[in-house]
Amino acid sequence: MSELGACLREARERQGISLAQASVDTRIIQQSLTALEDGAFQCLPSDVVVRGFIRNYAHYLGLEADELIELYRRERGATNPISIVPVTRPPFRRAYVFPSFFGIFFVTVALIGVSYIALNAVGRLGDRVNPTPAAAAAATIPPPSPLPTTAPSPAATDVPSGSSLSLIVPSPTVLSELIPLTPTAAIAGGAAATPGPTATASAPIVLELALPNTRGNESSWVRVQTDSRIAFEGILRAGETVTFSAQRRVLVRAGNPPDVLVTVNGLQQGPLGPNPGQPVNWSWPPN
Repeated sequence: MSELGACLREARERQGISLAQASVDTRIIQQSLTALEDGAFQCLPSDVVVRGFIRNYAHYLGLEADELIELYRRERGATNPISIVPVTRPPFRRAYVFPSFFGIFFVTVALIGVSYIALNAVGRLGDRVNPTPAAAAAATIPPPSPLPTTAPSPAATDVPSGSSLSLIVPSPTVLSELIPLTPTAAIAGGAAATPGPTATASAPIVLELALPNTRGNESSWVRVQTDSRIAFEGILRAGETVTFSAQRRVLVRAGNPPDVLVTVNGLQQGPLGPNPGQPVNWSWPPN
């Protein structure tokens, strides 16, 4: 019988503790405690686990753990502890070579030179990509076109033969090319009046939908799509106004077109359609 197991069993029975109670208190399964007390060390997992069980069980029973572990080592037939003998040759240590002052100096100068060349090249590339405002203005301003050399009309060149002053009056075609007529000048000269302002299709497009409160019961279902995205879908009622913004295109579908008034970029476009209760599709820019 194992001397270690007998010592553990005797201490447990002397204190009146059962194996089940010891297993609960030490959190070691009852089969492992039975194997320790029987000396069946081959039934336990490993040598390290057995030593841990012995130490915990010894502390629980109030025994000296180191003495019980030494007794386990003798019963298990373990060899003497391995002694660590220092090597006779010291380990190899890497030697650090500090660079000389001249080496650091030349490396620093080389890095500064490379950085200067790189920054200079980047600056020249930036000047090519983004020219100065003066250069950009000079590049975008076209050269002045030469004045048209249109012969004067015969009526303007007819001068009495006895006069010493020759007056040359350009023809109306030449005057229209030299001096662009404003709408006021065109109207004063008898030309047709220019049409009123119209909303442009350039971005951004600011769209405003309004339902005037004239009868008090106006309403219309409206769906607004801005740049291929549904921005609004619901019921507009009398007195309500909604505003939308787009970059490329606006599509509007309304169920009661005459009651929905459209304004694009601050300019009124009128109702979406003429027929009440007949849905319409309206787009800007117009198709």
